[in-house]
This record gives sequence, C-alpha cells and structure tokens, in this order.
Amino acid sequence: MSSTLRTQGAMAFDVTASLHGRQASRDREPSGLRQSLWALADSNSNSDGRLRPWPHVRCACHMGGADFLGMLDAHASLPQRQQGQSWTQPGRLTQPFHWTCGALFWQRLLAGQTTFSMKQAGLAEAVRAALLQESEAPTGQQSVQASAPASSGAEHRDPVTGQGPKQKGQSGLADTVLVHGRIFTGDTDLPWCEALAIADGRVLLAGSVSQVRQRVGPTTEVIDLQGKLVIPGLNDAHMHHTPDPVGIRLPIDLEADPSLDVLVSLLQTAVAQSPAGTWIYATLGAQLINEPQLARLLLDELAPLHPVLFLGMTNHTNVVNSAAMTRLGLDDDAPDPVGGVYERVPGSRRLSGRIHEYASWSPQRCFASMATVEEGVASLQTLAEDCLRWGITTIQNMTWTPPERYIAMLQAAALPIRVRVIRFPPSGHAGRLASDGQGLPRHPGERIEFHGSKWILDGTPIEGGAAVTQAYTGSVAAKATEALHGVENFSRQEIARMLQESLQAGEQLLLHAIGDRTLESVLCVLEEFEPQVDWRARALRIEHADGLTPAQLTRLSQTGAMVVQNPTHFWFYAGDTGFSGFSGAFQSLEQAGVPVAIGSDGPLNPFLSLFAAVDHPARPGEAMTMEQAVRAYTYGSAIAEGRGADKGRLLPGCIADLAVLSQDIFSVSPDTLPQTCSLLTMVDGQTVYRSAAF
Repeated sequence: MSSTLRTQGAMAFDVTASLHGRQASRDREPSGLRQSLWALADSNSNSDGRLRPWPHVRCACHMGGADFLGMLDAHASLPQRQQGQSWTQPGRLTQPFHWTCGALFWQRLLAGQTTFSMKQAGLAEAVRAALLQESEAPTGQQSVQASAPASSGAEHRDPVTGQGPKQKGQSGLADTVLVHGRIFTGDTDLPWCEALAIADGRVLLAGSVSQVRQRVGPTTEVIDLQGKLVIPGLNDAHMHHTPDPVGIRLPIDLEADPSLDVLVSLLQTAVAQSPAGTWIYATLGAQLINEPQLARLLLDELAPLHPVLFLGMTNHTNVVNSAAMTRLGLDDDAPDPVGGVYERVPGSRRLSGRIHEYASWSPQRCFASMATVEEGVASLQTLAEDCLRWGITTIQNMTWTPPERYIAMLQAAALPIRVRVIRFPPSGHAGRLASDGQGLPRHPGERIEFHGSKWILDGTPIEGGAAVTQAYTGSVAAKATEALHGVENFSRQEIARMLQESLQAGEQLLLHAIGDRTLESVLCVLEEFEPQVDWRARALRIEHADGLTPAQLTRLSQTGAMVVQNPTHFWFYAGDTGFSGFSGAFQSLEQAGVPVAIGSDGPLNPFLSLFAAVDHPARPGEAMTMEQAVRAYTYGSAIAEGRGADKGRLLPGCIADLAVLSQDIFSVSPDTLPQTCSLLTMVDGQTVYRSAAF
C-alpha cells in the first residue's frame, strides 16, 4: 500500500464530514458545515441512504495518488488567510473534505466548477460558503499560493560547447560578464581568473578582463565585482528536507540538548494549550533521544489524547505515543521490518514506543504525507531563499515525503535553484520496497531531477547504532546493559542485491555506511563484483564512511567508489565523546584518490561545513585546504550527481551557476567563515538573488 493511501487510512478519524460515517456522526453536536454537507448529501441520496453517483466522484480512501495530489494542488490555489501565531497554536494538517467520500466533488464545488438544479442551487451555495470559511480558517502557518507547475521537460544543450538556442552565444557575444573579481574556477590546472563571460546559461570564457571585454555586445550586462570573490555555485550533496504538516513543534535547542524535565514541561504546555488530537512533535538531541524513560508509557501519561512524535536528530531512533501509533497505522502486532526494530516492553509484544532504523521509515513517511502541497510549497520556497542567500544553487535531497508527493510540491513551487530528489525507500517485514517511485520521469520539471536510490546500512554513533568492532564508550554506552557494538541493518547478501538492482536499472546507488564493520561488509561485496564493474563510472556513493580504517581506505580507493562527507559531524567525534573509533576521514580520502563530495546533513549553512572541513576538530591531520574543500562542495558534488562533465566548475561550456561572496573565504580567519553569505547568486547565468549590499 502506498504511503499516501496509508496516510488516508491513518487520518480516517479526522474526517469531519465523512459520508461513510454520516449517521454515526449525527450523534455528535453538528457544526454548521457538517449540517450543510449532510443536507446536500441527503438531497443526492437514494431512498436506502446510498449516494447516487456524482460524475467522477471517488472516496479519498480509494483515490489514486495522482488524483489525491491533484486535488490538494487545486486547493492550494484557493485564497487563504495569513496569520502568524504562537508555536502553541495548532493549525490544520489538511482540510476536512480531503478525507471524505466525494472529495473531488467538494473540491469542484469549492472552486465553483459544479452546476446544480435550481432546487439544489441555494443549498450548494451555502455549502460552498461554509467550505470557504473553513478553508480560510487560521492555520498558524503562512500560506503561499502555489505557482503554476514548471515545464515537464529539461532543456537540452550540447554537452561540449554548451550552446543553446540563443543567437547571442552562437555569435560569440556574452549575455553577462563579470569583471575585476577574484574568481575561483574549481579547476586544478587553472584555478583562478579575474573575469567571466556567460552566454546561454553557460560559461563562454574564463580569463582576463581584456579577454572578456571582447565578448561584450550592445545588450551585454556588465557586473563589476569590485574585487569580490566568486566561486561555483555550492551543491549540497546530502540533505533530508521534509515539509512538516501543521501541528505544534516544541522549541527544542539541539545544541543545548535539554534534560528530560525540560521536555516534559514543554509537552505539558503544548497539551494544555491545544485541542485534543493536535499533533505535537519535536527533534531531539543525543541526550534526550537516548533516554530510556522517554517512551510510550510516559508520553501516554502526559498526552493521552494528543499524537506525539519525537524524532532523533539523526532520524535513526524516534519515539511515539499510543495516539500517534493509531494515526500512523502502528499496532502491537506489527512485525519488525527488514532493517528495523520496534522496541517492546520486556516479556510482551507491546510496543514501547521507541522505534529504530527502518521501523521508523513507514511511520515517518505517513507523517510526512500529512503535509499538504501548499504547506510543502511554503517550506520549499523558504528553503530556496536560504540557499540563495548562502550561494547554494543545487541540493540533492533524500526526503521522507513520498517522491510523488514531494515532486508535486516542487512542481508547484517552481524554485530558482536545482533540486535532485533521490529515492529513499522504506522496507516492510517481507523485504525492502525497492519499487518506490518507479515510473516517475527523471526530469519531472524545470531544474528538477529524480534519480538514484539510497539505503541505510547501519545507524549512527549518536545512538550507538553504527556497527563497529570496538565497543562504544562514554555517555552513549552508559545505560546499555551489555557491550554496545551497533547493528548492521542488512546482510552482505542483501547489499549484493542492492548493487545488482542498481546495475540492472542503470541507476546510481547511495549506501549509508558509518561503522568499520559495515564498511567491511560493503568492501567485501564490492570486491566480489571486480573487475567486471567500474564503480567510478557509475558514481557509486558511500555516505559518511566515518569509521573507515587505514586498511579499508586503501581497498576503497581500488573500488572506484566515492565518499560524500558531512564535515559538521566531525564535532561529534571531538573530545571525550566515546566516538574515538571514528576518524572522519577527509584529507586521507583526497590523498588516496577517492573522489569526495560535501553535503550538510545538518545545519544548512555551507560555510559552517567549510569551517569544519578546514579545521577538523576531531582529527586536525584530516583537515582539507580551502581549495580542496570548495572543490569538493562544488565539483565533487557535481560528480556525486553524475554531472561532473558540465557542472561544478567555472570553465567554458560549464553551467553558469555561481555565487559572489561577502568575504574572501580563502584568506579570512576560519572561525569567521560561518558569517559568510552570498551577495549575488546566479543559476543558469541568471541572477536569482542579489543583496541590497551589492
């Protein structure tokens, strides 16, 4: 069953106008809207109470994903109020009619697309007015009207010359030139220049000011950089952006990582100030998510009528209460999925509420599915604005939102940045759901790509989940009843099947592997495919690889696989943290010839990641130079998405994605790097962000 349909089932108790449960609902005090809906439904019912079929009316419980998304997308275009409210004020997850029988009928009625007989016209207008009133009710979230869907196809250009349809580039003249700057091209042979010429969205020339001025025509835009630094557009190769549904998010400071008492107090406040049934959720730091008392029993006592979902900061351990289990379709008889574990109360089958690894995938996707398209659009537009201010022009995202739903959000948002959506499939008790997202096009819209699959092979050190040879020490192991070594989520045979699936589908494979035991399994399986498979040509990605040993590094370099590293994670390994077995390999990867890319997988600020990259608080000897780090964050990340031939460098023929920075990150003190921002950001040679300061 798809996640969208699971969500509809889980949301069934939210239906305020369900025609299936019409008679039972009348036992409750009816609202004005419910009374009007009943009256209109009764006017269209047979004598036995069954609905006469309206044209194309289907119950949302059985509606296909495309129809359901189309309905939400249409609803997003309706006017809604904008109202800022306290974090304790809940808002709607969806409108009530989304979960009713005849949902498409109510949508057309709301949009004024349905006609009635004279007898029914007055009643229909009353229902429409009531629906509009409900849809305009304050939600606690700023509403953003969805823009028209982007083009369904990607523009094709010559991969060598970069020439497009414009006459200007073909004639050798530039659309835009940037002069008098300090421009880092990202190329190892010609890393610096002082001017760029851009035509048809590609770099036409990188060289001196005098060379570039020869490409200036009567309509060419000339941008004087005034000595500012220019770098290729940053490409965040690893993130997990997932739009939240409306509810109450507890204001937890992950860096402070407060005590359980603080969390309990916040939860009590949220419960007291919101109606029963309101979602309450939060992201928790290492101390809280590893607290064994934080379980279903405690949350049921504090919030018996509110669904509660607490996500660990790594999303590898989550906690739910009974109300959330009901909403998410979990029960005590649920078998453990492949690669995941439901903790159970000792001596029973009762779920403790603590769920690990792939046991959390389906519930999280169900929860993410509750965000409407318009909420997703608002979240994506905010993300894009933040990216542009930091010079990020591409993101590679592994979202919890089902891919069909997330792509619909992207199409409606029409973002100015590039977004690659990577499959992030769940698993069930019978195995991995490898078919997730099959049938979706690779280029579902302008600046949108959908390809690649990611599997999680172990946990993280934060929960003691990464599979290691040397037992964990420190706080993560303090409450364990036995030596803690982490767990591999899949067998070597299953890893081999993942690799074989990627070869058969011609799709890139991404493998999350952190602990040295897991990395050993990956290397052993990869070596079984040699020499028949060139994994470098297939851009096989190992995500993180923090526990890589020196011996494993040598073998990894021979496989051709690349590593996508997340430098902000290095802070977890610094000091007496109990994670001494994790090297956070970085410079050694470069020296061994292993291609490296950078993703945030945490704070979005890329200059915080660059600070960690050139400082490496855990292993200073593994620190990169700034040139190496910026190259990994641009060209390396382009390789990680299979675009290294024409992206990530400011060379002739390459895509003209770039950022003009507020300070020279190659010369400032490293501790000031996080203060950096973009003054001007270009995508496809077009200015998509410009600071008032430039």
